[in-house]
Amino acid sequence: MERVTAGGHRYSDPDVLALIREGGALADPRSLVLTQARRLNQQYRTFDSPGVTPFERLVYIASLIGLEVKAMDNSRRRDQNRDAVILLSGASKGRRGQIFYNPDRPRGRVAFSVAHEISHTFFPPTSGGARFREICGSDSREANELERLCDLGASEVLMPVEEFRSAAGGDWSMRAVSRLSEKFGASFEATTFRLASAHPGIAAAGLLKYRRRKEEQRTAERVEAGKAQGSLFSRATLSAAIIPEPKYRRQSFHTSEDFPERLTVRWNKSFDEDSIVYRAANSATALQHKESLPNGSATLGRLEVVAAPYQREDADPNHPDLLFFWAAP
Repeated sequence: MERVTAGGHRYSDPDVLALIREGGALADPRSLVLTQARRLNQQYRTFDSPGVTPFERLVYIASLIGLEVKAMDNSRRRDQNRDAVILLSGASKGRRGQIFYNPDRPRGRVAFSVAHEISHTFFPPTSGGARFREICGSDSREANELERLCDLGASEVLMPVEEFRSAAGGDWSMRAVSRLSEKFGASFEATTFRLASAHPGIAAAGLLKYRRRKEEQRTAERVEAGKAQGSLFSRATLSAAIIPEPKYRRQSFHTSEDFPERLTVRWNKSFDEDSIVYRAANSATALQHKESLPNGSATLGRLEVVAAPYQREDADPNHPDLLFFWAAP
């Protein structure tokens, strides 16, 4: 498997590698994606007019690169368990394809998904890209490389950094998220992440899920299977099995440009049980506390946590998915 290090990150997805090669030598794919997104936004500003809704703006931006944005019909909604999907025609000029969105889904999630599909066009298509991601599995680090970069491009397309910073007006806290979400037509979740990535200082945001580590979950599943089948495990073996309780663990992680690598929280790393995140799970409003992130550093910052408005299907019924925002002083 070919791997390339660029911009401090290792990549193996064929589409990402193609973008790196197209950019020249070891070009940072993050920078290449942001450059294309900002170029599109600059093109749109030439035609911008007052009174355009955020979604109408997105439809026009898609048209600039030959993409038509359309609502899914009933048949496609049944077949596609997604907020949006892109179908490319293969044409290099004029109409390149269509983006179909599900009008039954929350508008903010749909808008981000449409922007995400637009970002897929920033990458040179490769014959092995889709097959590579199928082999790696949907939740693997390798398979998510392309999706994370498309999320980066989507944030820039939907919430341009200059406009977002201006609209924030210096209020870099979760109390500004609802207002900014409405202005840019993005979901609460995507806006929280953008609050970190557009931050002028040191900040991070992400999604937390209540879960075990993978090996702990496998042990729990084996014990449950043993209890159900009886003959495979003795009572003593089952009684001796120690299965740790789930904890809130880091899933997605979005950072500002100045965020230092030493403060990164690795994937699935748990927050300490005395962290504010466990109280936030039972709170109707965002909670705030001064504490460090679980990264081995003693660096204190302002941590804000709130239950995510959108709960995924795999969310624990008694411990909701959480959104967090952390900023250094």
